[in-house]
Amino acid sequence: MCRVITPDPVGGQNHVDDPLSIAELLRETLSGELDAMTELAARWHMIDDDDVRHALGYLIDARRKEISEIWGLLQKIEDRAFGGAGQGHKHQH
Repeated sequence: MCRVITPDPVGGQNHVDDPLSIAELLRETLSGELDAMTELAARWHMIDDDDVRHALGYLIDARRKEISEIWGLLQKIEDRAFGGAGQGHKHQH
């Protein structure tokens, strides 16, 4: 897979403004959030204390909403990046 964004070799931050680079950053962010959600859900499943489970459930719900927001942003920026490619396009096999 070709990466649009390459890490700065000196560890600095690169700012991006083109849709493909923004989409890549959002996908990386989404991936990290999903990994964190997996960890929270695993902890929720392992812990038997009702108070802790309740608190973790609250955090899981908040994380689900954040993931949904990131997903929505990703869809919008990808639509911009690809110019609506695929909308109304039908594949013939």
